[in-house]
Amino acid sequence: MKRTTKSASMRCLLLACALFSPVWLIHQTAVAGDLAASRYVDPKGFFKIVPPAGWKIQEYPQDVRGKVAFNAPVANIDLRVLVNAVEFSTTDALVTFCKSVESRTGLSTHIERVEFSGKAAVTRWYEAKGVKCFMIDFLEGQVDHNLQYCAPRDQYEKYLPVAQKSMDTYEATSKGVSADMVKEHVLAKKRRLAQLMLDQGSTDAALEYVKEGLEVSAKDPELLRLKEEIEKRKAK
Repeated sequence: MKRTTKSASMRCLLLACALFSPVWLIHQTAVAGDLAASRYVDPKGFFKIVPPAGWKIQEYPQDVRGKVAFNAPVANIDLRVLVNAVEFSTTDALVTFCKSVESRTGLSTHIERVEFSGKAAVTRWYEAKGVKCFMIDFLEGQVDHNLQYCAPRDQYEKYLPVAQKSMDTYEATSKGVSADMVKEHVLAKKRRLAQLMLDQGSTDAALEYVKEGLEVSAKDPELLRLKEEIEKRKAK
């Protein structure tokens, strides 16, 4: 699909998810911001993207998935990319997964099917503890590409245009996945979600993710550590 079509599609999506204020329409041009002079290329080979100019790049070399965060000069504003092999390959299954996350977190994310760059995609948005986030996911085979922009409520609209411009440049890199890669990425996801739920004090949800991960690898040391920590907390 032509870049102009893709850009227009994202503008519609993010306008809808700018959420609550028509003021965004007034300010979007004035605070659009610039993009960096060169693309960021995922060292694991999953994607390419041009980040906002001046935003600090935070990589995660120990994570087996394609993962990066671009942090704005202003605190608590970032654009993140997370790419991971999954156990499904259809948009229906992706929606089901998103709904399962909603169910476990108890947070409504306003799931909607859309089209992004000529592909079926899913958008989500939510606000929690004064922070707004917008996400878009799409599949390339059994690889889920997730882009997420988050900012404090009072800064969300100001930095939305440059985050949108950066998302417009996103390119998924074709990369086949093996059964072992899917397994590694699933385990990484279960560890992350279990830790997230534990940090939020949701021990039951955290334990569910741990158990699901142990079904994939019964001797995974990080999941076993989390299981022990969860059980200790529940016993108090």
